[in-house]
Amino acid sequence: MKIAFAVVKHIARGGGIERYTEELGSRLAQRGHEVRVYSMSHYGELVPEYKGMQIIGVPSIPLSACKKLSAGVTSVLHASLSSWADIVHLHSVGPGVMGWLPILCRKPSLVQFHGIEWRRTRWSRFGSVVLKGLEQATVHCNRRFTAVSETQCAYFQDVYGIKVRFIPGGATVKPVPEPRDILSLGLEPRRYVLFASRLVQEKGAHYLVEAFRRLGTTDRLVIAGDVQGAETYREELHRLAGNDPRMIWPGFVEGRLLEELVGQARVFVLPSDLEGLSLALLEAMGCGTCCLASDIPENIEALGDAGVTFHRKDPVDLAAKLQTLLDDPASVQVYGQRAAARVASGFPGIGLPMSSSAGMKKFSKEKPAMNSTILNFGMATGQRLENYDFA
Repeated sequence: MKIAFAVVKHIARGGGIERYTEELGSRLAQRGHEVRVYSMSHYGELVPEYKGMQIIGVPSIPLSACKKLSAGVTSVLHASLSSWADIVHLHSVGPGVMGWLPILCRKPSLVQFHGIEWRRTRWSRFGSVVLKGLEQATVHCNRRFTAVSETQCAYFQDVYGIKVRFIPGGATVKPVPEPRDILSLGLEPRRYVLFASRLVQEKGAHYLVEAFRRLGTTDRLVIAGDVQGAETYREELHRLAGNDPRMIWPGFVEGRLLEELVGQARVFVLPSDLEGLSLALLEAMGCGTCCLASDIPENIEALGDAGVTFHRKDPVDLAAKLQTLLDDPASVQVYGQRAAARVASGFPGIGLPMSSSAGMKKFSKEKPAMNSTILNFGMATGQRLENYDFA
């Protein structure tokens, strides 16, 4: 089958949507499907093929409020009007608002929600109103919906009365690489706290910087990440950090260095205000790293009893919880073991998404107006496959 994903920022350098698309798309390609991913051109140089997926660059309006929407419109137009795609997968409300077009062209499609976009703190009041309108339009002009967390499924059921299937991202339990690249940053294994995410306000790095400055620890704090167009926020973080020599800012990291940073950290901290279901958090859990996260519903859903939470937007409580963990190595070890066990157990459905060829074929043969089996997704082990029946 030929599956089109619309749209990501940069397949190799993005956040949760990009990681989800990479993991799912590459596995579909391994199973013999043809996969096309529409990627925004201005986020960096694109390669024509990545892990078996064809990458198509799309232009966008160079304004922060318009980038995703304009790229979504362009990519859905191309995917729907060309004869190539059998199935069109729409990521969130930017492309989702164009969901009527694949239906008009009689191409099966679905929208996957990765968060409640209008609640993101980076938007002005006007921007939030516009995004809420796009959300409403997306719900009304599409027929099939999935979401990466049960919290979001409940939201769309309560607000719009629609059935949204829970298809999460996920992680696997990974062996931790021996410390090598982190040594060049002056880090020692299990002697630092890690934040690794996009440097945008909703991820809450400023709460962690403020909290860490309250601590008397000799451990280091690593703030790993970057994002295009967030220079003002990055400057604010450095201003909050002052001249604290314990803080390290390696910027965007990937590959072995990222794996070492996550796996060798004493505590991984995710102080976010809003999430879909954080892949960064799940991957840290899969490495057996003790995790401390804000108590938003999506983080609680991921952690269960396998991590520690603090009151969201409260650097004082964050400092207290972090100090407690740093003072108690035994608890840190226990939480790390619980986290790895939780990921290994596939709680409920948290494993890398994979697809069943039979399910994809059945979905592709549907008439767009019909409600039937969408996709089959299974665990990373391939041991469990489920049909998502949209009756």
